[in-house]
Amino acid sequence: MKGILLLALSLCASPGHAHEGHDKTPGSKSAPHGGIIQGTNDLYLELLPTAEGVEIYPLDHDMNPVPLKNVKMKGTMTFPRKTKKEDVTFSDSGDKFLAKIDAKGAHRYTLDLSVTHDGKTEKLKFNVEPK
Repeated sequence: MKGILLLALSLCASPGHAHEGHDKTPGSKSAPHGGIIQGTNDLYLELLPTAEGVEIYPLDHDMNPVPLKNVKMKGTMTFPRKTKKEDVTFSDSGDKFLAKIDAKGAHRYTLDLSVTHDGKTEKLKFNVEPK
């Protein structure tokens, strides 16, 4: 009986130490513009929903802006309960890509991106909640 009690007490005493230092994810990045970040092998994309659509900032792995002339982007969006994808057109706005998107009253949509940087094309998917 003492053995069971000691085992139970030892198991209850250690959980406080089990999670110590796990409040920060190694390698996690903070979004410079307050958006959603997803990474590829070569760069990060930060997506910021706006009332008109989305802004996308290409960033290197040190979170510095990547010149837009070095990045090509194509995209489609899909609304919940609909299977048809709609093309999204991006325009160059100096330090970011802009896309005007009519969310058609939807609370969210999926944005599928095909990003080419340094001759390599990668795909990303964002779930966007319009403002």
